[in-house]
Parts: sequence; structure tokens; C-alpha cells
Amino acid sequence: MHQISRRRFVALTAAGIAATPLAAMARPIGGAVTAQDVVDRIKKNIGGDWTSETVDTFKTGDPSTPVTGIVTTALASLDVLGHAVKTGANLIITCEPTFFSKADTPTPPVRRPFGLGGPGRSAPPETPSAPPPPDPVFTAKDDFLRKHNLVVWRFSDHWRLRTPDPYSQGLVDAFGWSKFAGSGDPGHVSIPETSLDALVSHVKKSLNSRGGMRIVGDSKLRVRKVAFLPGSTPIQASIATLPGVDTIIAGEVREWESVEYVRDTVALGGKKALILVGRIVSENPGMQVCAQWLKTIVPEVASTWAPVGDPYWRPTL
Repeated sequence: MHQISRRRFVALTAAGIAATPLAAMARPIGGAVTAQDVVDRIKKNIGGDWTSETVDTFKTGDPSTPVTGIVTTALASLDVLGHAVKTGANLIITCEPTFFSKADTPTPPVRRPFGLGGPGRSAPPETPSAPPPPDPVFTAKDDFLRKHNLVVWRFSDHWRLRTPDPYSQGLVDAFGWSKFAGSGDPGHVSIPETSLDALVSHVKKSLNSRGGMRIVGDSKLRVRKVAFLPGSTPIQASIATLPGVDTIIAGEVREWESVEYVRDTVALGGKKALILVGRIVSENPGMQVCAQWLKTIVPEVASTWAPVGDPYWRPTL
């Protein structure tokens, strides 16, 4: 057998270390990073206390599964899950539920009774409703997850509480407005003055929106101060935000709340506007920020972002 001198061995070893990727060097002793390891690092690095009363839990899959790749997304649609499989990733970190309801289980939620009590309403039944029968869509999605051994973990409550707000930061980045954002507050920007119509076109192109956008306000309104309310916006947030800006760019709202409040504001002479882009579309860029952040705390595993497309389209008139 060919002998290697000690000097040559040291040189080869040093060269090997230099050529070793950081991810491999950072791998913990004892094996690959598991899904639970990833979550533990998130809890340690997120900032602030972690509450047990949260939707941020594993939804499917075994937390002890070694992670081959991470995909962050606003919603784990079948398209996103298929993308994860194609790229070799098996941990999906999602903002919104995977199974279409707050319960987020692979079975349809129990239907709420029609009578909820109160004047003129019947009281709810004493016994809970019977579980609904299996649903083919729930079942097919659950089967896909199981077939490909995917692990889904929801990351919503605590990611929203991070400072600065990652969802607003994602929108600032998507619109190319980083230089206009206020110090430490990406939720408010002052942009070069433009018309509402031109702003809407920029937003549509930047977010690759199809038919989900809806706008309240005069298209010729001059706009400079913009606020972001991504996700789902309660009326209280709209009331508090609107006076200090020309327009709000939000995800979704109740139509009889914020939409009508802004419409009446305009009717009273207020030069204001509301741009709705859809909840998921508004959260997409924030989950890209999440993927970038995960690279810093889980360098051993590739973290990528999978956007969810606008589900709506508009008819051709």
C-alpha cells in the first residue's frame, strides 16, 4: 500500500476541511437534523416567549424525521407539496392551515350548529354533531403527504409577532421599496408620489396577481404614504391606520367592515384608498423572508421558498 507522509496527510486533511461546505461542518454530532431540531432552533431564535396556546404545531408527519430540505410557503397547497417532493425537501413550514380549517386535521371539521343562542335564535344542541363522512379532497391530500413522508409544521402566530414584521418586510422587498421604508417599521413607507391607478399596476405586477385584487377609491387619487396590513385585517387596524396614510395595501378584510368604512370615508370627502390583494398573496413574500432567516439558524439544510399563486381569475368582458 502506498504510504503518505505525515506532512502530506496534514496538507490533504486541511484541504479537505477547506473544501467541506459549511452545512456539512455544521451538522450536529449524532446524525442529521430532524424536523423537531428545526422547530427547536426556531423557538430558541425567534425572540420573545413561546406560548403553548398556538396553532404553531406539527400538522402531519413524524417530528423525528431527518430533514432533507425545507420549503417555506404561505399555504401548503398540493402544488407546493409537489414542488417540495420534486426538489427533495420533506419539511414544509406553512403560514396557513394545510387542511382548510382552523382545526387543520385531515378530516372535515364538524359543522357548527345553526342555532347559536341569543334573541330569536335557538340554543345549540346539547350533544355535538356527528363527525362528517370522509371527504375525497382531504383524503387525497393526506394520502399524498403520507406517501412522500412529508412533515408539515405551521408557523403563523409567532412569525407574525417577530420584530420587524416579516410580512410587511416581504412586501417592501417585493415592491422594491426598501429605501423608502421607515427606520425599523416596514409597515409604513413614503414613496414618490403616483396615482392610485399606477400604484395598483405596480402592486399587481410585483405580486403576480391575476384576479384577486380589489380596490376602493378614486383611480386618480395621488398617493405617497402607504401602509401594509398583510394577512387578515380587523376593522380596528383599518381605523387606526387609515388617517395617517393615503392608502392601505391589505390581504383580506370583512367586506362589511373595512371596505365599507373606506367607502364611506371617500363619500365624506376623504382622499383615501384600500387595495386588497388577497390573504395568501399578501403573505407570500413574508414566507420568503422566513426561508432567508432559516438559512442563518439551520445552515445544514437547504431552505427555499415556494410561493402560492393567486387562486382567482377574472372573466373576459
